[in-house]
Amino acid sequence: MQDQEKKKKKADVSAPMSEEKRQNKLKRRKKLKYGGLATAVTVIFVAAVVLVNVIVAQLGKRFPDAVLDLTTSNVYAISDETLDYIKNLDQDVTIAVAAEESNFKTDKYNKMISETISKYQGYSDHISVKYFDTTKDPDVLAEYQDLYGSTINSGQIIVTSGKRIKVYDSFSDMFDVDQQAYQYYQYYGYGSLADCITGFKGEQTLTSAIMNVTDSNPKTVAMIATSNGGSIYAQTQANYGAYTSAKALLEDNGYDVKEIDIMTDELDPTTYDIVLLPAPSSDFTTDAVTKLTNFLYNDGNLGKQLIYIADYSQSATPNLDAFLKEWNIQVDRSVIQDDGSNSQTASTVLGSATFPVVSAPSASSTDSTDGSSSKETYDGNLANPSLPIIAPMARPMDELTANNGRTVTPLLTASNNSYRYPLATPSANSEKSIDSTQGTTDAAATTTAEAVEETTATTTKFDASTAERSSNMVMALCRDQQSTGSELIESDVIVMGSMTLLDYYLVQDASYNNAEYFIGLLNTVCGKDGSIVIAAKDLTKTSISATETQLKTIRTIVVIIIPLIVVAAGVIVAVRRRYR
Repeated sequence: MQDQEKKKKKADVSAPMSEEKRQNKLKRRKKLKYGGLATAVTVIFVAAVVLVNVIVAQLGKRFPDAVLDLTTSNVYAISDETLDYIKNLDQDVTIAVAAEESNFKTDKYNKMISETISKYQGYSDHISVKYFDTTKDPDVLAEYQDLYGSTINSGQIIVTSGKRIKVYDSFSDMFDVDQQAYQYYQYYGYGSLADCITGFKGEQTLTSAIMNVTDSNPKTVAMIATSNGGSIYAQTQANYGAYTSAKALLEDNGYDVKEIDIMTDELDPTTYDIVLLPAPSSDFTTDAVTKLTNFLYNDGNLGKQLIYIADYSQSATPNLDAFLKEWNIQVDRSVIQDDGSNSQTASTVLGSATFPVVSAPSASSTDSTDGSSSKETYDGNLANPSLPIIAPMARPMDELTANNGRTVTPLLTASNNSYRYPLATPSANSEKSIDSTQGTTDAAATTTAEAVEETTATTTKFDASTAERSSNMVMALCRDQQSTGSELIESDVIVMGSMTLLDYYLVQDASYNNAEYFIGLLNTVCGKDGSIVIAAKDLTKTSISATETQLKTIRTIVVIIIPLIVVAAGVIVAVRRRYR
């Protein structure tokens, strides 16, 4: 019986397959074939997309110009000045981030920093980038901390070259922050951190750091901040803003800045190259003035610079006036006004008003013992000389005649239509004060005209229509130059007529030359390699913009290249199906 069943099954197997079964089997095979092909194509396509992304990312790092920046303020773009500098860099620089790369990039603001750093690496073979975890890589952290001489915290940015190092905070040093909004957020929990950030200054900070660590001739500035513990300058809103912006401007352009007390700290010429004296509200003692004199004399070696900033907020300063007289300069007890075409409306900490526009004449100084060789010019090496330099509330100055071998060179002058508005002794409440312990400022409520009125004499009525009109000097270079036989040595006193020449808003605004002129002039006078003044990228604008070149590239890709790829793929598929 079992043998019969086996024979029957064998007969059934060997029997011809019906047409229906055969067709079903073919369909299953075809379905399996195309299903496998589709799966394979999908896998290949996904792998290709991943590979393309990896390649594009690497090409973006290697060729940063290939990456389009469509942000309104070109947040990720690098200025031509920075490009020229880092492309010609001949020293190795390491930019290290004290955080794991994946964790660091999760924050959108840190990603701005990371993308900018990546571009620097792409533009120069001398720049390398590394990320390290402060807890997982203690040896790396210890190495940097030994070089820095202090603690380095997680998230900080480290720039090194050889034995020189600069360390920056990823928040305060890389972004412009609305201090009032930040304090409300920090102390009261109002708003968010994003509401406090107004600009990205990563390029400014990184370029400055690279210039600093690769500088073979670094300059150190003694910034006189206090006298016996008290603030050196009148604690006004404008003065505070100008002081902080001047300090940041120097640091951002490769100068090492140290704040000192004129009475308790030593002004050692072997430690400092430059002294910055910002509008002392009270007169100096004779001992303090002697410190300045000895610093500039430098035991007969000269080679030092003093930047003296006068201001309308100062009281009488007979000792300092006598010191300036020895350098053949006198600052007048007035402020410059100009109601002609050489004035411009601008926004400052003082408020929005019309201020004089000053210019740099063809100032030069002979740089030879016999007066026959080339001359040094003091035009600030401006990239765009057509941009104005604004001089709010600037006190004019006059050259004095003295047979002491010292020279005075006008640096910035107002137009021939300018006149002098007389000042009396400033009142203590001529402007709203600030809390220097917290660094907060109230909104400026005083216009320039009101500020002048509050500090002018009330015994007489000034009539601008009858005032003498002439060109007025608001910035000067006083030079003591001596010959040692084979070469000239010199010390200089740069006198500025107003703290507001370095007003916070004027320095931050790239449409004015105030910041670039100040740095360019100082570089020339002290013999420092040229620095780069870079404006912060405005982050308060949220719309997306693109240049005409970027738009043309996008149109070409979207309208031509992508459709051609689709058409080509369609033709290939159609031909294969037709002849299969």
